[in-house]
Amino acid sequence: MKTKIASVVLVLTMTLSMHGFASTFFFPGTRPVSTSGETPKWLHDGHGHDGYVTVTSEVIPTSSCVPLSNHTFWGGEKTQLVLSMVTNGFKKNLDGGEIPIAAFDGRDNGSECASLSTLPINIVPLALLESYSTFNPGELSIVLNVKSSSDSNQDFIGSAKLVLGAAAMVVTGGTATAISGIAATVGNPVLSETQSRTNTLMQGMVNGKTQISLTWPKLRNGLRTIEIPVYRAESNLGSTPDKKILQLQADNKTEKTVLFTVRLSFNYARSLFDPAASGVLNQLNPDSISAANVLNYLPVNSHHNLLQTLNDTSPSLLAILSGAQGHDLSNACSIALGKLAKLGLSNMDISIVMKSFIDESKGGADWYNNPAMVKNCFDQAPNVQVFLEKIYGVSTPKFIIGDVQDGIGKSYRDWSDIIGPVLANFRNALIAKENRIKILADWNDKRDIKVSFSPEIQAWSATPETDLSKNDQYPGLKKLVSNEIKTMGCFIYKDPENLSISNPGAYFILEGANENFWLGNIKVTAGTISRISSLDIAELGSDWQRHFESYRYPGGDCALILARLKRKAAANLNSLLSENIAQPKQ
Repeated sequence: MKTKIASVVLVLTMTLSMHGFASTFFFPGTRPVSTSGETPKWLHDGHGHDGYVTVTSEVIPTSSCVPLSNHTFWGGEKTQLVLSMVTNGFKKNLDGGEIPIAAFDGRDNGSECASLSTLPINIVPLALLESYSTFNPGELSIVLNVKSSSDSNQDFIGSAKLVLGAAAMVVTGGTATAISGIAATVGNPVLSETQSRTNTLMQGMVNGKTQISLTWPKLRNGLRTIEIPVYRAESNLGSTPDKKILQLQADNKTEKTVLFTVRLSFNYARSLFDPAASGVLNQLNPDSISAANVLNYLPVNSHHNLLQTLNDTSPSLLAILSGAQGHDLSNACSIALGKLAKLGLSNMDISIVMKSFIDESKGGADWYNNPAMVKNCFDQAPNVQVFLEKIYGVSTPKFIIGDVQDGIGKSYRDWSDIIGPVLANFRNALIAKENRIKILADWNDKRDIKVSFSPEIQAWSATPETDLSKNDQYPGLKKLVSNEIKTMGCFIYKDPENLSISNPGAYFILEGANENFWLGNIKVTAGTISRISSLDIAELGSDWQRHFESYRYPGGDCALILARLKRKAAANLNSLLSENIAQPKQ
């Protein structure tokens, strides 16, 4: 009997020596793998305040099952595991803050598959690319913490899972969210307390970590991804857990299992308002940098859009700017520039916001044609003014064709510079009192215009007129002069293809002498002498009327044309109602 007892004790002793004093350790690798990609010229050649970087983390398990322990004798370890990130140098308000990116709970299943709580996280959301030099390239770092605990009596990861869940609530489809400041975004004080509690609890866990050191030039050379493996290894304790993890990380012969990979993705954008834009500034999407889109932009972790941020004082900055000139304009612009710089906007985006804000305050873009006003506002910010001129052109006084729609961007300016004079001169020729064919032909470089009519209206019939009526050299012009035109205006491009520099086009309103209105659509062959190649005339319905009314026009005849068109539409409606009332009941 004593022999059997001794045998059992020996087996237990051996088992405990094999299992009881062995522990499971979790730690990241110390040799991350990085990849670089094609670098846009603006990013490679820039020196700061010219764009943004976003760093997104993603935890990728090696398989659908993540065993946190391989102990199977007398139950496995009840392991809790939290992965977190700490960044420094990217954004001051993020420096040193610990951000949970994934949580694994093995308390229920022991050595079986652990439940996983993770989602893509913007650990650095839209950080301004800062200035740097050869002697000061920037000190950036990202620390990956792999924190674990086998104390099943303490819930280390519950708070972390709640924070991750809150991030999932505010994330939009397929987009990573920013956990840093998530409490402010959701607006819940309980969540804010949870975030603080999470960071406090994680300090009591065993931590294996690795640090990645970066510089601004390394980012500008096209850094795209960094991948860090996270391992599990079994080993006798032998020393404090932190020191043991350092030994395991340094020992290449350690038997270890890769549980998952942490992938950091680096994405770059030149503008908040048109993130997909290339480095070519004159190809910015006009809709993306429209005043409405820009001023309604909501910065990350903010409750206020840009208009509200700029206009948060009394008297409002918008009201001050509306009538400001000279020194007063300089002071008002200084306040606005300071607010935008504090938000961490690039010089390019500051120029876009300032232009939009001043346009809004002054009721249009006419102020930009006054070089003195531009100088008063932007002389104090030359790095901003450089982008202002690249996007909107150099401020120069110029004659404005008032009937051309308001707009922004180089493509719009090029279109306006061609279409405005062409249609203004075409209008003058079209409303001439006599010899209209000759005047039109001389103006159009002795070229006919291909005139067509949409099926819903009756085509105008050509009639003989004056000198050139004896031949058939200008059949299109002969159709045009067959109907007396009172005026034309409201020149818009509507379709992007109409902005073509070689073959621009435009829509406009034709008004006849007898209160008839038509929709005109022309194509222009641009060159030394720009001429109209084709004109389509169609019915001007209520949808088109509303579309023309939706634009702003600096001046010209457009407002009067639209007023007469609206008056005629109202008269037609009243006439129709009267007819219906007058009809006897059946």
